[in-house]
Amino acid sequence: MTDQIESASSSARPEDRIEEALDRIAYALHHAHEPAAPESVDWQPLAANIEALRLRVRDLIDRLDNEEEA
Repeated sequence: MTDQIESASSSARPEDRIEEALDRIAYALHHAHEPAAPESVDWQPLAANIEALRLRVRDLIDRLDNEEEA
């Protein structure tokens, strides 16, 4: 857990911290233990939505950075 905190604090850009958090979520979902009664869950749409959200956030932050520079 300490490594995650150090990694998050060492990333200066907010979008990098968001991307790292989403990567940790994706890893946890991918490596989750199977429940006693497996559910029929389609993970692909969830992963696609997380990726789309990540890209939208990154684009928004880039656009805001460009406005600050102008």
